[in-house]
Amino acid sequence: SCAPRGEECPMSDFDSALRRCVEFFVNSTLGALWGVKVTGLDFVPRSGPLIAAFNHSSLLDGPLLGAAMAPARRPCFLGKKELYRYPPLDWLLRNIGSIPLDRGTADHAAMRAALELLERGGAIALSPEGTRVKPGQVRPPKLGVSFLAAKTGARVLPVRLVGTAEFPRRFPLEVRVGVPLAAPTEGREAALSFARVVMDAIYAL
Repeated sequence: SCAPRGEECPMSDFDSALRRCVEFFVNSTLGALWGVKVTGLDFVPRSGPLIAAFNHSSLLDGPLLGAAMAPARRPCFLGKKELYRYPPLDWLLRNIGSIPLDRGTADHAAMRAALELLERGGAIALSPEGTRVKPGQVRPPKLGVSFLAAKTGARVLPVRLVGTAEFPRRFPLEVRVGVPLAAPTEGREAALSFARVVMDAIYAL
C-alpha cells in the first residue's frame, strides 16, 4: 500500500512507516559517514508504470536506491528468494516492499506480482543482469525488464550506482538517474535489443 502524498507517491507505489524508517536510517548514516550524491532525480516520472533498472554489485544497492528515489517514487524490489529463508529478514523485506524471485526458474508468481503492480501504475526496481556483477565483469542482460515493459507500457528508468562495490572505501556514493526509455514492442528480437539498450544506458551514466 501507499499513503497519499500528492504527486510524490502514487497510491500504487509502496509506502509504509517501516520503509520510511529504513530510508531515514540509510540517508542519515550513509550521508553523514560516506556522503551520497544523487543526480537526475528530476528525470523520475512522478506517476505511471515505471521500472527502475540498475546495475547491481553489492547488497547495499537496494537500500541506497530506495532511499535516493524516495522523494519521487517508492518502487517495490525484486529480490532473490534465498534472502527470504530467515523469518526476521523475510518479514522485513516484505514490509519494505520486496517481492521474492526464484532466479533459477521462470518464476511466474513473481512476474505476475510485478505485472499487477505495474498495471496499477506502480513502480518496481530490478537489475537487468539478474545477479550481482563485479566491476569489470560483463553479463548479458536477462529479458525480464523487456517483458515487463512491453506487457505494461512501463517506462524504464536507467540508474547507475557508483561506489557500492568498493564500499566502505569509496567516498562519496553516487546514484545517477538517466532519461526514461519508452517501452519496447513485444517479440523476442525486440526484447533482446531493448535489454541491450537498457544496459548501455545504465553504464553510460
